[in-house]
Amino acid sequence: MGEVLVRLRRVLHWGPLIALTIITIVTISGSYSAIQLWARPKHRVTFFRWPNFIVMYAWLFLILKNFYQALHGPGSLPRGWKPGNPEDCQFLQYCKICEGYKAPRSHHCHQCERCSMKMDHHCPWINNCVGHENHASFLRFTFYVPLGCLHGAILNANFLYRVVTNINVGWIIMAMMGIAVAMGAAIGVFILFATQVYSICKNETQIEEWIISKARQRRKRAARSHGVQLEPFVYPYNLGSWENFKQVVNFSGRAKGNGVEWPVKEGCNPYSLSIEQLEQKKEKKEHVVEAEVVRPYNGACCPCSHGLCVALCGSPVDRRVPIETGDSFAITKYDEYWVYGDVLLSETEMKSRHLVSSRGWVPRHCIKERRSEGRGEGSEGMASVPTTTHEGKKATTSEGKKKKTKEE
Repeated sequence: MGEVLVRLRRVLHWGPLIALTIITIVTISGSYSAIQLWARPKHRVTFFRWPNFIVMYAWLFLILKNFYQALHGPGSLPRGWKPGNPEDCQFLQYCKICEGYKAPRSHHCHQCERCSMKMDHHCPWINNCVGHENHASFLRFTFYVPLGCLHGAILNANFLYRVVTNINVGWIIMAMMGIAVAMGAAIGVFILFATQVYSICKNETQIEEWIISKARQRRKRAARSHGVQLEPFVYPYNLGSWENFKQVVNFSGRAKGNGVEWPVKEGCNPYSLSIEQLEQKKEKKEHVVEAEVVRPYNGACCPCSHGLCVALCGSPVDRRVPIETGDSFAITKYDEYWVYGDVLLSETEMKSRHLVSSRGWVPRHCIKERRSEGRGEGSEGMASVPTTTHEGKKATTSEGKKKKTKEE
């Protein structure tokens, strides 16, 4: 009963509610078109009468079944988790929020407030993460939705084609709305299904694709800036397309493994990816840009008071962090209108502000970078980060600094 209540709470969110609304519109409009068509003897298609209903509601059953299973989530590490061998802790990242280590391929989700196993992404449509335990059900959900929507669109189109001159405007609008919603959902979800299949066949989550990309950039940067040839990074979990696919999709309906230990390529280290993440975070800390908050921000999703561009250009899924004037802020990532980093607060200040995490995005104009003599060293590492000059053109951070100096 407790698990049912947890999933019910997850449904009561804008993402699942929109998804269920789309499914309802397509089902009702398709059913209505079929009933009206078969109620008219002149336009009746006897052969497709019952099979259409059976197939349409079979799609609905499969969609809702896998949607419900996907709500279960990817499975999370218990708080305070540690590897069986204490010596392995040196190869793993530590999560301050969960007060434990992150298992290989696990990542902390700020929306779910837990470390999810083999986290692929946080999906707003199920209001949960997609990962180890629910990846197969999410894939099936994205497979059945386009098929069901396409079937509903065909029923509505057939209805309009046969009796469009003999029905009232209300029925036409309902059928046309059903076609538009069904085709939009079918195309959008099919693209998501295709990207998921591609990722599963490579055995790379969306987060891991980003880590691999940064690993290549880090080696190129080391060779270009310092003349150092780092050892090439080999992704350890790609066992071949078919073996990768079987890890997620199989006859049992459950993902293989316990979500903590993963089979790797021969000759690879089980902690290769975790070690690479540690190296990337170490390098990122060396190039952190210190800044001071000059304007408060309450952490709102669409802060219209900070300007229309700021409100519209930030992703609603990304985590925002409230800040107050005078706070110290460590910038690790730049966007055109936003910056990402940590608010430097003590544990007492975190509790007084009721903050679970001090890390997130804030509007860029709320932050003023601090000048320091040692800034030049950090700027070299941040040179590839895009920024915006006074004329609104994109340039690198170092170029923006040089231009600002000339203008002064």
